[in-house]
Amino acid sequence: MASFLHAARKEGICVEYSESFYRTHPRSRIQRVADVIRRSTAKVVVAFISTGDMKILLEELSRKPSPPRQWIGSEAWVTDRDMLRFSFLAGAIGFGIEKSVIPGLRDFLLDLSPSKVADSPLLTMFWEEAFNCRLVKSEATDRSVCDGTEDIKMLQSSYTDTSELRITNMVYKAVYAIAHAIHNAVCQKTDSTTQCDMFTKLEAKEVSKNNDVLFKLHVYVIK
Repeated sequence: MASFLHAARKEGICVEYSESFYRTHPRSRIQRVADVIRRSTAKVVVAFISTGDMKILLEELSRKPSPPRQWIGSEAWVTDRDMLRFSFLAGAIGFGIEKSVIPGLRDFLLDLSPSKVADSPLLTMFWEEAFNCRLVKSEATDRSVCDGTEDIKMLQSSYTDTSELRITNMVYKAVYAIAHAIHNAVCQKTDSTTQCDMFTKLEAKEVSKNNDVLFKLHVYVIK
């Protein structure tokens, strides 16, 4: 936000206000930010904010009519389809990372069973929240014990929806780019065979020397 304010002022753009908040702040803090937006004469609102925080602000703004504003959003929230329920966001523009389908990811994510989930505390928490049941009987909650009929393939959530992968896809590309760079550093191709020294100790600069893929990734990100 500081970088944006600096750039805006250099371009002669008048910034009427700059407000910050977090979702754990008292509602009075959120109300104050919403009131600043309502009372302002600025017609454009630039929001560098996460999806969760943005929803809280929009819900507060929807309680009272507000003059029309042109919203400009960051990747974090402007590509979230759930924002469509706020009609006053119509016409919002922003910057979004290109989405892509990662081959095999959906099948991998859906290959979960109660037995696999029980071995992971993180997956256990996810499973119990998703199906509103407990894998292990406990008196600390009124949830019933999962009966084994839970089918993750029938679950409709952001976990199972792999059609909107943006930042995830960039991580996927980055991991493969580094893997290819390491492969090029430790492997030598001779004729039709490839010999790899799996015990080679590599420095970061040695990996960067084999950076054809990394360079292509860098250009893609900037673009």
